Amino acid sequence: MKRYTINPVFRADPRFAGCAAVFCAYAKEALGLDWTEGDGGLTLTADESCGAEEYRLKIGPDGASLAAQAEKGMHNGLADLLSRMSREGEAIIAEEADLTDAPDCSYRGLMVDLARQWHPLSYVLSYIDLCWKNRASHLQLHFTDFQSFTLPVKSYPKLSTEGRTYTREEIGVMVDYAAARGITLVPEVDVPGHTALPACPEVFEALRALFGEVAEMFPHSPWIHIGGDEASIGAWENCPRTQAYMKENGIADIHEMYAEYIRVLTEMIFALGRTPVVWEGFGKEYNDRIDRRTIVIAWESYYQPAYDLAAAGFTLINCSWKPLYIVTPRTFWSPEEIAAHDPWKWDHWWQKSVAYPDGYRIDRKYPVLGCQICAWGDAIAGWENWEDGIRQERDLVAERMPAPCGKLWHLGF
Repeated sequence: MKRYTINPVFRADPRFAGCAAVFCAYAKEALGLDWTEGDGGLTLTADESCGAEEYRLKIGPDGASLAAQAEKGMHNGLADLLSRMSREGEAIIAEEADLTDAPDCSYRGLMVDLARQWHPLSYVLSYIDLCWKNRASHLQLHFTDFQSFTLPVKSYPKLSTEGRTYTREEIGVMVDYAAARGITLVPEVDVPGHTALPACPEVFEALRALFGEVAEMFPHSPWIHIGGDEASIGAWENCPRTQAYMKENGIADIHEMYAEYIRVLTEMIFALGRTPVVWEGFGKEYNDRIDRRTIVIAWESYYQPAYDLAAAGFTLINCSWKPLYIVTPRTFWSPEEIAAHDPWKWDHWWQKSVAYPDGYRIDRKYPVLGCQICAWGDAIAGWENWEDGIRQERDLVAERMPAPCGKLWHLGF
């Protein structure tokens, strides 16, 4: 294969000026050379025939050229180009290429738990960097849990945990940093599980205000995650407010009330002009209560297996516990196991899961948008040296991110 020199200069169509700036920063970090505007190196042009994430890349004697229709496609192409570059002396070298490329799966995701173990802003930005470099598409931020509420909400300021809450300015930095790199943020407020909230009109009004602020803080996020799993609904049996709501609305039991809770919240999110995302958590018998436009992350195959959710008409994201979960430092799977994972297959190590012991597949006719690695902070929460814990977590994620992103880019089967 022929190898060519690419001079560290670029010329970009105005619509891709921001993409070029991001690339130059990453290329300086990786290769140690400054990039400037000029001819004879890298050229970025617009091509309206490309899809939203598609790009055309050429590397030859005249340097490198990239064409795309949208910024996300250009970011994908630039990440691909950077992965092909190496430095030899004062020169940047890359092998000859002439290709058109686009992902097979639109959702190539990462979730980070910012509640059980708060992460400084610099770590959040480093996860956005990992997403860009691996051509990921989405970063889900788990902002709330029993341990802390890390979002800065004005309507209920006492929710925020002193010393463990992001400021509005920090949220703005996350939002702008991700938008500049073509990464979609999915903010999550996890209710009614991972909280101790009853089901009553007062709580729903509070959540309406809260999610309104989330939508305001994340203006570029088409999806808002409302949680929806692992709720301690047994407490609702003796909750006067919840029992009054059930009686008034003709709800027979707490399981039906749980589905009603999800219905109310999904309608809130739709009213904000966003799409709700939930963890698998409601039972099959209540599927008709939930709007089918709701995106369901199928993870445990315990509350409801993926095949029932898919047959009911829900669009899914695969977050199969095995091999896509990371619980630093005790539970994780190898990059090789992740690379072999089929987005239409679910596995689990837990005997109560339908996916134990050999897993199951669903038909590829069902809409599975892709997969997501989930990095949870259960085990590192409370470590005396908390930064050592999140550093280990980031290293585990960085080692594994190429596997699912590469698999989802080209499924190969």
